[in-house]
Amino acid sequence: MAAKTGWVRRCVRLYRPDRNPLRRRSDRWEALVVAFAIGLVLLSVWPVTLVSDAVYRNGLREEAAGPKSRQFVVVTLVETATGVQQWQRQDGTPVTGHVTPFTELPVGTIQRVWVDNRNQVTIRPREHVETVLSTVVSAIGLELSVIILVFLGYRAARFSLDRGRYAEWTAAWAVAEERWRRHRPT
Repeated sequence: MAAKTGWVRRCVRLYRPDRNPLRRRSDRWEALVVAFAIGLVLLSVWPVTLVSDAVYRNGLREEAAGPKSRQFVVVTLVETATGVQQWQRQDGTPVTGHVTPFTELPVGTIQRVWVDNRNQVTIRPREHVETVLSTVVSAIGLELSVIILVFLGYRAARFSLDRGRYAEWTAAWAVAEERWRRHRPT
């Protein structure tokens, strides 16, 4: 625990605004970039929450529409060439319809499928677990995307600042070397 708080203290000490005369202008810019990056990540929580809420509500709408408008039926293939299937509704009346996914199966094959009110084969209704999972995945995925983009922006800014620091460092060494040459005894 102490190691974690020590790291946080060092980071705060490194990036906090102060009047330290040894702090370079590039150090102040880096502190500003870090504060901006943290602010962007914190501000991104609000749009990510809105998008995740929209995904959740859409999933709930699909859940609500699913079981009422869809029926799970046992289909028996009647004709092979056209893909005509026959099944019974819940009230027992037979229904014949065209089902393309099963055209290559032999006559008499029994399959279980979901059909809608128009007797068209459709996908199965959405379950609540799928809604929650898609919401969590979208929230985590979006937030991670924001964090990665902000981190890449931070690294690009840091790279640019480091190049400037190295140039200043090289210039300072050149000045120091010139001074040392003039003061060197012969």
